[in-house]
Amino acid sequence: MEQSRVKKAPAPHTQFVSRLLYLPRGIARLEKLGEKKQFPKGHILIQAGEMARYCYIVKKGRVIAYEYTLSGEERIYNFNEQNSLLLEANLLFDYPSPVCFKTVQPSELICIDKETLIKSIQADPQVSMDIMESLATKFLSSMEQIRHANFHNAGWKICDLLLVFADRYGVPYDGKVLIKEKISQQLLSNLLGINRVTAVRAIKELKEMSLIEQINGFYCIRDVERLRRHQDRLLQ
Repeated sequence: MEQSRVKKAPAPHTQFVSRLLYLPRGIARLEKLGEKKQFPKGHILIQAGEMARYCYIVKKGRVIAYEYTLSGEERIYNFNEQNSLLLEANLLFDYPSPVCFKTVQPSELICIDKETLIKSIQADPQVSMDIMESLATKFLSSMEQIRHANFHNAGWKICDLLLVFADRYGVPYDGKVLIKEKISQQLLSNLLGINRVTAVRAIKELKEMSLIEQINGFYCIRDVERLRRHQDRLLQ
């Protein structure tokens, strides 16, 4: 008799998954194309359904892509970090934005208009490659986030997001890794699309297992490798 097979989730391609976006190449070329402007915290760059007048490079601060659910909860899809490019596809192909974009910190952005971007793509193949890599990175990240949603539970997702933040914002602290970025439980649930109560429960379990702690409002990973091993066990 043929033994029944238990389907396991495919291994995540973590190199493609990040909700903290930044362009891996070409920023020095692209930032010469636009005009630098200052935006206050909470400035809405574009509403869902609107056409983009510019694409933007984040030089300082942060921009989030978000929308509100039918129940009124904010759903955050990603953080556009320093040296990230956003709305380039919408600008080039006249696609309305499917979600809203706003600054969540005082931000310095470089605004690039469509005519300038198209002329630069035509004149310099490297600019074309910069744009393609930006789009490819976002596509692959989105696909992996869908896979995560399908295959992994809330505990695994919380571990994964904490490790992403530790990689980006972590600093050594007394043999541990302190995440120098304030992350609320509401932000975790908004980013991961899970119930806040579920997020609170998952964080509590990690604290009870002495995998993480909070120091002055910042999350601290007591041992990154232990947290990774715990995350791996959640896949079994």
